[in-house]
Amino acid sequence: MKPIVLAVALLFSAGALQAYAEPTGSALPGLGAYDEFMLALIKKWDVPGAGLAVAHKDKLLLVRGYGLASKERAVPVEPTSLFRLASLSKTITAVTVLQLVQEGRLKLDDKVLPLLGEIGPRADRIADSRVHDITVRHLLQHSGGFDRDRSGDAVFLPGAAAAARRQGGSLPPDCPTVLRDTLERKLDFAPGEVFAYSNVGYCILGRVVERVTGTPYETHVREHVLAPAGATRMRIGRTLQPAEGEVAYYDYREAKEVRAMPGLGAKLAPQPYGAFAVETMDSYGGWIGAPVDYLRFILAIDGRRGAALLETATLTEMNASSGLKAASPDAEGYNTNNTFYGLGINVRPVRSGANLFHFGSLPGTSTLAVRTADGFAWVAAFNSRPRDRKGFRGELDRGLWVAKGKVKTWPEGNLFEGNP
Repeated sequence: MKPIVLAVALLFSAGALQAYAEPTGSALPGLGAYDEFMLALIKKWDVPGAGLAVAHKDKLLLVRGYGLASKERAVPVEPTSLFRLASLSKTITAVTVLQLVQEGRLKLDDKVLPLLGEIGPRADRIADSRVHDITVRHLLQHSGGFDRDRSGDAVFLPGAAAAARRQGGSLPPDCPTVLRDTLERKLDFAPGEVFAYSNVGYCILGRVVERVTGTPYETHVREHVLAPAGATRMRIGRTLQPAEGEVAYYDYREAKEVRAMPGLGAKLAPQPYGAFAVETMDSYGGWIGAPVDYLRFILAIDGRRGAALLETATLTEMNASSGLKAASPDAEGYNTNNTFYGLGINVRPVRSGANLFHFGSLPGTSTLAVRTADGFAWVAAFNSRPRDRKGFRGELDRGLWVAKGKVKTWPEGNLFEGNP
């Protein structure tokens, strides 16, 4: 490349990056603390891009994009950019299951194996009779008997490859393959004994939804949960086929390529495009959407906006403590800052009720959804996961609370009007 052409290219690139340092989207007056925090956060942690949506009661106050959706193409994150939502998917699945409970089509204390039927474990290969005791409630509260810290996480390598090999299936393995293999093996603890965060448990719940409704999981959820909430853009993602408007995903700077999941078409790949298959993760980590889409969903759970997805009695059940102890002192999603895990959601009791939240995390993805006792809610999504994921998660959580506290007077108005 000739020097003058190179110089022009560099100037254009620098100008594009500078232009995208400004947030996209809209915010009501007086909410600059959110922009200041988000821009500083992605710069400090070397995250290319992020989205944020903030609401009070039924009104949208801020819907923003920060940084870049694609570094290679210098495309900015827009308020409608789609992100992998990772474990925020679990709350969607929990609400779907709880809807079936309040419709009388399912009970929380129903045993799971009869619900699974022929896709469940083969009777002559069950190694632990305690699998017969697993209930829907156990899976919702992560007490089904699966502890990934002890026996590994069967949905990711190397566990996924081992499951497919034992079951004679192909890779990447689908959820029925993983659940059958898991339920034919020894449990890590008796169902209902302790809390241990489990992707497999929510994989099973997705299949319960399909068996009870006779409809594919994604179809049922979109029709009966997300469409009524107005979150019509949300869908199950695809690892190598991004949806229109979906961001690109980036590992942290020092990360190396990994041995790719067989079936994804490469031997080595960056973790966000090779370590897992998003399309097989539907009910525990597969949903994609813009932060404002997920915000619509969480506002609809209790009817803060539109018709409530869940009745009061069901909400009480969802947010109740199981009283279970964690399998380990630092168990993910539990026992931090006086919180506990309800049914598909983390709960932090406060004087005026409870603050509800969930984090999501995958290579290339970090997400957070919060619904507060005093009527606020926010959802943040990022297209990278820093190496110090716990440090980033803590700073993100604290920073958004601090930004909320800096707002002197909450503005009037509603950005839901006129925002797709």
